[in-house]
Amino acid sequence: MQRHSPHPKPHPKRYDEEHYRAVFRDAPYYSTGRNWRDYAPAYRYGHIARDEHPDERFEEVEPQLARDWLRCKADSRLLWTEARGAVRDAWRHHGDVEPGAARRGH
Repeated sequence: MQRHSPHPKPHPKRYDEEHYRAVFRDAPYYSTGRNWRDYAPAYRYGHIARDEHPDERFEEVEPQLARDWLRCKADSRLLWTEARGAVRDAWRHHGDVEPGAARRGH
């Protein structure tokens, strides 16, 4: 018989689209002429990548993320050089709410 902890581990923060929609145009990596449809896949990608690599730093997995961006970017017009900042922001935003994120060096 399996016992359940009285304090279940919290689920990772869900993708916060409202937050990213509110900040993307003011971000230092924003490219004029781009829109939410361009940036949304980058934010989702960063969020998912953090879930897949919870104990690694962004810089450690960035080469892999850059290689996979073309496959994951959906309808985004962003090249990796444009998407990188949004992916990293989502990685960090998602990691900030995770227990131990500061210890992992996000």
